[in-house]
Amino acid sequence: MKNKKLTKTGKIIAALIAAALIITAIWMAGPLFSPKPTASAEPTAEETATPSPTPTATPEDTSFAKEYNDNKQINPEYIGKLEFESGLVVQNLTQTSDNEKYLNTAWDTTVNNEGAAFMDYRNTLSDQNMIIYGHYVYYDGTKMFTPLENLMDQNNYEANKYIDISFSSTDKRKYVITDVFYYQMQSETLKYYKVNYDSDFFAQYYSAVKEADFYDTGETLTMNDHWISLQTCVRNHDELREIVLAKQVN
Repeated sequence: MKNKKLTKTGKIIAALIAAALIITAIWMAGPLFSPKPTASAEPTAEETATPSPTPTATPEDTSFAKEYNDNKQINPEYIGKLEFESGLVVQNLTQTSDNEKYLNTAWDTTVNNEGAAFMDYRNTLSDQNMIIYGHYVYYDGTKMFTPLENLMDQNNYEANKYIDISFSSTDKRKYVITDVFYYQMQSETLKYYKVNYDSDFFAQYYSAVKEADFYDTGETLTMNDHWISLQTCVRNHDELREIVLAKQVN
C-alpha cells in the first residue's frame, strides 16, 4: 500500500497543531519551575491560630526555699515539711534506705528517742500511697505524731482536716483527711502499707477501711487518687496502730 503525501495545506495544519501542543505543554509546566512565592503580607489562618498555652510552673515559695536549703545542709536525707493547716502537727520529713534509722534519730541527725517523721524507704514522690511514720510520745501529747489521737474524735475533724506537704519550694501538695481508723497488727485486709494498689486489692482494702473508720468524714478515696497514710502507735495498745489517710486535692 502506497503512503499518501501531505498536501501543502495539510502540512500547515499539522504545523499549527504541533505549535499549539508545545505552547500548552509549556503553560502547564510553568508552576513546576516558577520561583517560590514570597511571604504574604496577610497571615494565613494557620499562622494566626492561638498557640496552646505553656503550662505555668508552680510559683516558688521563696520563704520555704531558704528553709528547705538550710535543712538540706543539716541533713541530706531531709525531704520536706508536713504541716496541718490548723497547726495540730508540724514536722520536718526525712527518708533513708530503711525504716529503722529515724526511730531513734531526729531529723537533724541527733540521737533522740522521739525520732523523726519519716517516709517509708520504698516510696517515691509519684507513688499512689506515700506512707509517713511518726512516734507516739507518751510523756508529751504535743510531740511528733501524738496529736493525731485527737482525730479519733469526730468533733476535731473539721478544724484539722487539711494537711500541706512541701517537698521543695516549687512542690507543695494539699491533702484532705478521708479516713481515721485503727490497724490491727497482722490484719490481712487493712494493709495500709502498700505503695501502689491494684484495683481488686484496693476495693477489698478500702471496703475494710470504711468498716474500721471511727466516723464518716464525707470524703472518700478511689483508685485514681494519690494519698498519704500517716501511722503512729496507740497508747497502751501495742497490737494497734492509728492510721490517718488523706488524699491529695491540688
